[in-house]
Amino acid sequence: MRLLKFIGGLRWLSIATLLLSGSLLLTTPRVFGGGAQQEGRPFSLKVDVDLVILNVAVVDEKGANITSLRKEDFVVYEDDVEQQVSDFLPVEAPFSLVLVLDTSISTRSSLSLIKKAASNFTDQVRASDRIAISEINSSIREVQGFTSDRKKLKQSIERITTASTGGSRIYDGVAEAAKRLQKAEGGRKAVIMLSDGMENSSRIRFEDLRRLLAQSDVVFYPVTILNKGSQKDLLEDFIKKADKTKTELAAYVENAKASLSVLEEVYQIQTERLQALTDESGGKIFLVGDLADLAEEYAKVAHELRNTFSLAYYSRNTDRDGTMRRIRVEVKDPRYRVRTRNSYFVPKD
Repeated sequence: MRLLKFIGGLRWLSIATLLLSGSLLLTTPRVFGGGAQQEGRPFSLKVDVDLVILNVAVVDEKGANITSLRKEDFVVYEDDVEQQVSDFLPVEAPFSLVLVLDTSISTRSSLSLIKKAASNFTDQVRASDRIAISEINSSIREVQGFTSDRKKLKQSIERITTASTGGSRIYDGVAEAAKRLQKAEGGRKAVIMLSDGMENSSRIRFEDLRRLLAQSDVVFYPVTILNKGSQKDLLEDFIKKADKTKTELAAYVENAKASLSVLEEVYQIQTERLQALTDESGGKIFLVGDLADLAEEYAKVAHELRNTFSLAYYSRNTDRDGTMRRIRVEVKDPRYRVRTRNSYFVPKD
């Protein structure tokens, strides 16, 4: 695989490989349920660090969501060993959500549609769901803390502007969102990210992000804009217009040419990586070819969240051995199909 390197305005196509510092998750107390009892939120339950929490979507043969199941309808296996389901939350239980919006320079022409779709999304999830908002470009910024106040959320979204420089720290944005969720008191947890999928300047490596999510109960839902053609046009336009007589532009032009030659490969890699994160966390990826369909894709995410059960179990394997464990969830009715996380990571003591 060829490594891309870009400078200045073209940094949005580089791939960062810096190490993640520290570790977390599955090492701190959790609350399984819908929030703090003192806030009047139902479904709260205190648990200890060894509880494995699974968010589960169930569909029938036609793909329609099934929402009337009970705890006894599910069977959970870890490394092919059946586990006892200790806790169960119905689809009505609220979520804590972080909405991560890519505001890098490549989104400039579509920002109004992005903001409108994000604003509509806040109305489509349950009123009891708590939402926080972050934006990612060459940096990461918290736009709004967790709140159920839709007016406050819409005002925060409306104030968002496109960055003036390149850079898209997608992996860092997802990692920061997961950390914020782990600090949130109670509730089921999910990250919804809107971007063009083109990671280029994160400090965290992909494998480290993968491990971080595998230690959490966060579900990942990326909404990915397929703008490969736009990126190709930008590169070709830069190469064509760059003044070849200026030596300070020589490196930029060469990097642009190298980027153009591997653009297809990079997009494929990034999409495959996002798909891996969704499969492993139990989420689902949504691909947007036309920005006019963006609101519709957000509505699909909201639908997923409104039709998700949660199960929890204490693993029969009590070793803290630094291994990845495989999970399989089945429904006793053979007509139904299940989607949930397929693994989790247990850190060493």
